[in-house]
Amino acid sequence: MLLRHKKYLLFSLALCLCMGMNGQSQSDAKRWFAAGEYEKAKPVFAKLVKGNPRSGSLNYWYGVCLNETGEHKKALPYLEKAVERDVENAYRYIGDYYIEDGEYELAIENYEIYLDKVDPADSRFEEYTKRMEQANRELKYVRKVQKVVIVDSVILPKKHFLSAYLLSKENGSLSTTPQMIKESKTVEGTAYRTEIGDKIYYSDVDDSGQLQLYMRYKMLDGWSQPTVLEGMPEGDNNYPYMSSDGVTIYFANNSLEGLGGYDIFVTRFNTNTNRYLLPENMGMPFNSTANDYMMVIDEINELGWFATDRNQPDSLVCVYTFIPSKEKQYYDYDKDDRRKILAAANISSITDTQADGKAVQKVRKTLLEISLQNMQTEKNAPEFTFVIDDFTDYHHLKDFKSPKARELYEEWQRKGESLKKLTKQLEDQRMLYTRSSASERNRMTPQLLKLEKQQEELETEVAGMERLIRNAEIEHVQKK
Repeated sequence: MLLRHKKYLLFSLALCLCMGMNGQSQSDAKRWFAAGEYEKAKPVFAKLVKGNPRSGSLNYWYGVCLNETGEHKKALPYLEKAVERDVENAYRYIGDYYIEDGEYELAIENYEIYLDKVDPADSRFEEYTKRMEQANRELKYVRKVQKVVIVDSVILPKKHFLSAYLLSKENGSLSTTPQMIKESKTVEGTAYRTEIGDKIYYSDVDDSGQLQLYMRYKMLDGWSQPTVLEGMPEGDNNYPYMSSDGVTIYFANNSLEGLGGYDIFVTRFNTNTNRYLLPENMGMPFNSTANDYMMVIDEINELGWFATDRNQPDSLVCVYTFIPSKEKQYYDYDKDDRRKILAAANISSITDTQADGKAVQKVRKTLLEISLQNMQTEKNAPEFTFVIDDFTDYHHLKDFKSPKARELYEEWQRKGESLKKLTKQLEDQRMLYTRSSASERNRMTPQLLKLEKQQEELETEVAGMERLIRNAEIEHVQKK
């Protein structure tokens, strides 16, 4: 009898210790969970939910831990059980899960339930109201994903991304705004010059600090004053490209009406109102929740490009080359495989878009031809422009017939570079002079005067050499 009593006491003690350990473990796990240390809390909740699989709270805690540590698929059944037990926060987590999985209707449904339950004064109420609005926007575009053949892609630093656009001469030229508009106020904008060079479309900062689209046309004595493109949406407008019809313009805008970040839009000029029509979002796959911009359509060669930073680190951008569709075709959201639609919307696989192999080969051949043409053009591009007389300009050193003129020109170039450096040095010294005290100015004055004299002498020498070069060449040609 005494032995049986001792065994009962030992069993009771062990049970209490076990319960105490479990209680302590759950307390620790909840504390780690609250602190965002999901990896530490996960194994504890795994054991606890195994022992009590019907608990809504335990399923919620374990499901969140799995989701937050990258085990999304494994998290779903636990979050679903938590929703069945009507755990408030489980609705928002499972809504986030469905967003990641592209199940927008289910995400919206769970967000709505969560927002009905949560106090409007809670900080998450506003956050999840915005998430639901974003989910509705994404659903709108996922329902109408265009079928597009992607030919190629290239990833490169954002500051060099325009180099991926292999435009032929017939399609004009692209550059940054500062490269084309010297007095521009932005370092982010881009500019497009038409194929005949008579118009420039570009983005620049307006008086409110936002990027707007402008146009200038060429006049006899230079360029016109900038004209704002009327009818553009609110927000920053950037990355313009005017189609060859002179009416259709593609650009990017970062207002709230898009999917997120910059979205690509297209609009057309209305000659009756002198304004652009309501811009149309290009939709998926051209746009995403990241930044998408700089769409260019080469109608002559049936080529298109656009840039995106989706799935890229901050400093890099991906430029896709695609085949523009003469007649747009879309996936059927109600009939086609949803995962296939999402893969197309996200451009998960370029190969999967290339059903028409002959068209892809044709475009690749065209790209190669344009690349070779551009290389030849660069090879023959003028190295400089030197006026010999009213009818003759030289662009290469080999153009000089006179050896003496050629030698003088090379020396003249060296003197010109020296003059540029001296002028820059003088400008820096003058800037420093204006910021200096009276005593420092007195000390700097002799050096400034010396530099100014050197500049004046070098300018006179450079101007005189220019006349010598011209005369030597004309004299040599006339003798022949």
